[in-house]
Amino acid sequence: MNDQQLTERRPVAGTRIEDLDLDLVRRHIRTAVERRGYEGTADPITYLQRYHCLASDDDALRPTIAGLLVFAAEPDRWLDTAGVDIAQFSGPNAHSTAMVFSRQIRGPIIDAINRTVDLLWARSEHRYRLEGAERVEEHAFNTTVLRELTVNTLCHRDWGLAGSVARIEMHPGFIRWVTPGGLPPGVTVENIRVAQVSRNPALAQLLYHGGLVEKFGMGIDTVLDTLASMGCEPPIYHDDATFFTFHVFARPMSDSPGTDDLTLTLRQERILAEIGGRRTATSADLASAISEARRNVQRDLQILLKLGLVQMEGPTTRARYRLARK
Repeated sequence: MNDQQLTERRPVAGTRIEDLDLDLVRRHIRTAVERRGYEGTADPITYLQRYHCLASDDDALRPTIAGLLVFAAEPDRWLDTAGVDIAQFSGPNAHSTAMVFSRQIRGPIIDAINRTVDLLWARSEHRYRLEGAERVEEHAFNTTVLRELTVNTLCHRDWGLAGSVARIEMHPGFIRWVTPGGLPPGVTVENIRVAQVSRNPALAQLLYHGGLVEKFGMGIDTVLDTLASMGCEPPIYHDDATFFTFHVFARPMSDSPGTDDLTLTLRQERILAEIGGRRTATSADLASAISEARRNVQRDLQILLKLGLVQMEGPTTRARYRLARK
């Protein structure tokens, strides 16, 4: 692919350099230095030009699609396909009558990926059992798998396919990722483990600097190997040139005597969903969002803290809550 064929590097009409968050660019560069040993320029504008986040358009520098996705506070102001749509269903089919939860995740792509993974983790199944005095945790899905497939969906989607947002469907026993645009040219379901082709190499480089992508194209390998090590059924993936779907089955969960399900109330699930959508929230934020008394929300937050599903930041009087990282 040459530059003219790469949708991600096209300047977006009506945008300006000021639409990019230069403080976010500076933080991104620091992350690249700390996590990837980056030794290039530390100047934000030069970095944006070097990594195809700015392009010339009518004698002016304008943000590209890749630049807006990574460094604009609200990429969906200009790109209506930016972000991820998540829906959870009570059965195996994605019918509106079976939908029990939905959430749109928007914002800078790295933050959107992190929030998506947090939300998938919070809404998937978790159990624990006691073996003597030791609590043994079981989780239906591995966070590495959740992260790699979410990154893959956004990094390799076709950003020129109008009107189609990346989707993730949660069903009892499996999760399905739907990538608009299908697999990149040269990649098929048969050679997916060995073919290393990126539809959006500039975006992949930016996500690599941000600590989310390995440059050696090992994402799918990591997913397949992790699922096999967990004893999961082999995933199902399908490409019809318009959408690529990756269907991952949950890990078999223990059902031996003495196993206690980590079951949550509807209100507790709503609290986790709200935190996942906001990244962090106060008890007052949550009480307002779900229309519940603050004391009830605070009581549930204490339970979620003890279960290890949320973390508290700051002093008690001004505490903010985030989903726990695993």
